[in-house]
Amino acid sequence: MILPDYKSFFIGFIIFPSIAGFYMYIAFLTVSPMDEGSSLSEHVKAAIQVISSSGLKYQVTAMGTIIESQDLPSLFRVVQEAIQAVRAKGSQRISVSLRIDCRYDVDATIDSKMRSVHGESNG
Repeated sequence: MILPDYKSFFIGFIIFPSIAGFYMYIAFLTVSPMDEGSSLSEHVKAAIQVISSSGLKYQVTAMGTIIESQDLPSLFRVVQEAIQAVRAKGSQRISVSLRIDCRYDVDATIDSKMRSVHGESNG
């Protein structure tokens, strides 16, 4: 099965520019095969390799991967490719969870969000 083109996600979706001109998308992604038993490390490694080679900033956590992008097409492209990488490992059923924080008011990054949580200055 071939996944639909990522551009199909944008049908009827218009991005309006912000007054400040900032665009930042910070996503939390999990791609989990549902039919591969309890050891998923090889599937996770395949997805992370795709994310790593995308050029987007990312941070692997114990429960998923945080990805930072300045545009939605790049973000959706890497999500699609991560799913395809897990599929290429033989999985016939894959669960995908994607949460996106869309910021248009400030230049938010993974690092600035972490500094904010830890009470450090963003400057």
